[in-house]
Amino acid sequence: MTDNSSEHTNTQHNDNLDLFNAEFTGDADTPPHRRRNTMLAVIAALLAIAGLLAAVVIPIVNASHRRQQEEHATALAECESAQREFGTLNTTYTTTLSNASKLAQGDGKTISEEHATALANKIEHIDDTHTVSALTPSSCETSQSTSDLNELARRFGAASTSMVNRMRDVQTDADTLRRLVEGARNSNRRSELQKQLTVAKAAYERSANKANEQLRGELNARISTAGAMLEPGSTATNPQVNDALGALATATNAVVGAMPLDCEFAACVALTFDDGPNKQVTPQLLGALQQADAPATFFVQGQFVSGSNRQLLATMAAQGNDIGSLSWRHKQLHTLSPSELGKWFADTDEVIVGAGVGKPTLFRPPDGAWSEAVVEAARGNGQSVILWNVDSRDWDPKTSAADIARNVLDGASSGAIVALHDGNGRTVEAIPQIVSGLRERGFTLVTVSQLLSGELSPGTVFYARGDTAPTGDVMQ
Repeated sequence: MTDNSSEHTNTQHNDNLDLFNAEFTGDADTPPHRRRNTMLAVIAALLAIAGLLAAVVIPIVNASHRRQQEEHATALAECESAQREFGTLNTTYTTTLSNASKLAQGDGKTISEEHATALANKIEHIDDTHTVSALTPSSCETSQSTSDLNELARRFGAASTSMVNRMRDVQTDADTLRRLVEGARNSNRRSELQKQLTVAKAAYERSANKANEQLRGELNARISTAGAMLEPGSTATNPQVNDALGALATATNAVVGAMPLDCEFAACVALTFDDGPNKQVTPQLLGALQQADAPATFFVQGQFVSGSNRQLLATMAAQGNDIGSLSWRHKQLHTLSPSELGKWFADTDEVIVGAGVGKPTLFRPPDGAWSEAVVEAARGNGQSVILWNVDSRDWDPKTSAADIARNVLDGASSGAIVALHDGNGRTVEAIPQIVSGLRERGFTLVTVSQLLSGELSPGTVFYARGDTAPTGDVMQ
């Protein structure tokens, strides 16, 4: 009997291959449903493989993404923390350098120029362009990459370290200089007490019948104590001098505060207006001054005080303004004969009084030009000669309202007399800025008679409070 098992096996294997090939080659002998089933089986196998891969890869990708998010969140938090520290330090840093610079340029330079110069040079040569200044506008943002946030945090940290080192260096020198300044101040307290004593005595004298007598009595007692400490044989210590200085200043302020406004103790400025009244512009000027609650002084020309302008003078006075004389008309008076000069004074006074205003005690020569003859005429007429120390230059047609205001504000100081002109629309326009600007600088606006209260005297020539022309000093 012949063994046909091997041949049978091979025949079966070949049949299976033919069947598999037939499934994919579309052998006409293979039934359609078998080909479809085989394809579905292959697709299912591929999907299973894809699912397996997804089950492995997606968690890996998600984990990587979460890690990146966590790293970005950490970088953002660290960057914001570094930024906050930088901001806090930068505020202290800027203040420290600013205060040190002021010390080096102010009292420090006066007390010890060597130390002040060294400190100023140290501040000047601090170059923070890249480490500090350039970072000030920088900010940590969510939209930035992790690497950018890390780099910005590093820069904030480096800048903070730099600021700490620089502050320590500058502060050491500043503290040394400040101790020198404080030492000099303490050693000079007696000089300060002497100055305050002068002010206190003036307050006591000027407050007679103007302030509470109990306050004046307290001030007088403080004056006696301070005077005793300043005697050559006094053994008062610096702390005692400091206490006396504080008590004297307090008592002085109490008396001054109880008095009507006195420009001996307040920073006063007087606005003055020449050449009016002007029928068209003067009402606007008066309105602007009234709106600003600012008194002023008007030096009027006698020739213009007639008709309805007489009422303007009455309005000026009713609003609390001073009215002075500019003589009859705008002409340099030193060119007049004595008789003409006397007539111009008299005629101007007459029309002013005729308008219902008191006889003027203030006189201003046109253009500020005067001579001994003019001063003598004013003295004989019972009038002080009022010039100025601040020129607004509103007489120049090229000067705008803003220029006029700037000229006044730049030139103003305590006791100043400001020259302006009535009849100028640009001057009226400048009034609000002038008034608000002076008040912002701590000045009180007053009339000339208030500014020079206690000092006015016929024939005395005033440029400002405390600034008079010496006898024989003739300007023409």
